[in-house]
Amino acid sequence: MTQTVTATATVTVTASPDRAGPAPSLGPTGSGASSPPASGTGPFSLVRDLLPVEVDGDYAKGGQKVDTRSYPTALSGLCGKHTWQLDRQYTTLTTRVGVSDDTPSGHTITLYIDVEGARKKELTMSPGDSVETVTLDVSGAYRISLGIDGCTYGDQLGRGVWIDPVLAKAR
Repeated sequence: MTQTVTATATVTVTASPDRAGPAPSLGPTGSGASSPPASGTGPFSLVRDLLPVEVDGDYAKGGQKVDTRSYPTALSGLCGKHTWQLDRQYTTLTTRVGVSDDTPSGHTITLYIDVEGARKKELTMSPGDSVETVTLDVSGAYRISLGIDGCTYGDQLGRGVWIDPVLAKAR
């Protein structure tokens, strides 16, 4: 006599709120621009909501420690520049900038913002410098770039950090 036993398991999943939100998806054109948040009101995060259309260098998404404080939503990198297509839909970029605490003493890193290929803001910082807030008018801009200079690839320590970079949308 053969006996078959069938087991059924019930799994309950409870989702907790995640500040990082869902992974961005490609827009309808496949251009690399992500779909905006469902609310449509923003602010729109360059970490969570919008994907760059041009990538030069590796930026990490996630937490970084700057001037002894941890920041969970950041873009950071050794060197490079990422460019986002704004399609003239946004009015203001707001971000904080700094240098990661693991940057060796004496190193300086330059963080910059280009709008339409023109340098609009540049900050040269060292480890231990206070985080600075940057608010920039990007009204009518087609593309914006966040860049990091001043690092050496021989020394893999130290990163420029863009903390919570967000865009406000034109109403």
